[in-house]
Amino acid sequence: MKTENKLENRIHTVQEACEALMALEVNPGTERIPVEEACKRILAEDVTAQIAVPSFEKSAFDGYAVRREDIEEASPENRITLKVLETIAAGSVGRYSVTPGTASRIMTGAAIPDGADAVVKYEETEFSETEVTFSQPAKAPNIVAIGEDVKKGTCLSKQGKVISAADIAMMAGQGMEQVTVYKKPEIAVISTGSELLTPGQELVKGKIYNTNPYLLSGYMVANGMKPQKYGIVKDDIDALKSCVEEALAQSDMVITTGGVSVGDFDYIPRVMEQIGARILFHRLAFKPGGAMLAAVKDGKVILGLSGNPGAAVVGMLRVGWPYMKKLCGMSEFCFAEAEAFLKDPYMRKSPGTRILRGKAQIIEGKLFFQLIDNQRNGAVSSMADCNLLAEIPAGSSELQAGTKVKVYFI
Repeated sequence: MKTENKLENRIHTVQEACEALMALEVNPGTERIPVEEACKRILAEDVTAQIAVPSFEKSAFDGYAVRREDIEEASPENRITLKVLETIAAGSVGRYSVTPGTASRIMTGAAIPDGADAVVKYEETEFSETEVTFSQPAKAPNIVAIGEDVKKGTCLSKQGKVISAADIAMMAGQGMEQVTVYKKPEIAVISTGSELLTPGQELVKGKIYNTNPYLLSGYMVANGMKPQKYGIVKDDIDALKSCVEEALAQSDMVITTGGVSVGDFDYIPRVMEQIGARILFHRLAFKPGGAMLAAVKDGKVILGLSGNPGAAVVGMLRVGWPYMKKLCGMSEFCFAEAEAFLKDPYMRKSPGTRILRGKAQIIEGKLFFQLIDNQRNGAVSSMADCNLLAEIPAGSSELQAGTKVKVYFI
């Protein structure tokens, strides 16, 4: 335990905590699923084009497939008439080669017949069932080349990518029916505290409804994780130990809320010691959410968060989120970062690092951070419209409107 305490005691900052978590190995499992079900899943293999798209030359317009040299002298004064060989519909192949003095009527997407090297739009011609007349040369080939969309051998999507609608369409364009993705990690969520009630129970004085699992799980579900709610555990160390052990056996990661500080009923640190978990860090120098803990048992992370919803979600997102994305198999772990201008002044000093919740606004082409009014630790409402977190460095004084701050898109 001495070695573990030394490790715990030397980690204080957000960056150090993130690095400690990200240094851990993960081994997400994989599964094969239908391509049409793969949107937002994490790709577990590189997908390479086995065929060019399109795999044949095709017409870009409805018109006539011709040899350009046959009509290069065409003009209003020198009209050139060609014999129409056939009509080629999309999905079919012409029966005849285009030879000198001939043309084939062709529809958009149909295969270019042998001998033709251009398509002239209908509206640029005069035609009958058997002939077509041109009064100008072909302006452009109007032919979609082989591989114009995707060349054979091209890497369409890289392992670790969040699969998009376009990725699915490209896979379908290769004739793929299934794709290999990472399994969604199952993350246990345990709420601790004798003051908590489950929605549906009668509200009595001294009790509050438990909101943490709904808030945290919502972010997980939206990002390809599979939360497992383990309910409420009263302030009883044996019951908490039993629940954590059960969750570890059945999940890929465990998140607890409440009981993580140093009060009489803050049992999470003692439970970690009792189950033999290696503590990575305990209490970080930021607000809100710094009252948190991370430990490892049998290769699985236990992340202990504050019982206050606002603090819990900030702690999970700012510290735990990169590791949780890694657990999903994602290759991009970090939030998109930017600099934004404060829309309004923030008139509080920040002796330690402070994380603010806010909304993005674009004003005259510039990104502004609009502070959400209720920044209290227990405020669920602070996350209702939150899409940015701003990080205020330790030692900062009051900040005036227009001050630049670092922000993370969530």
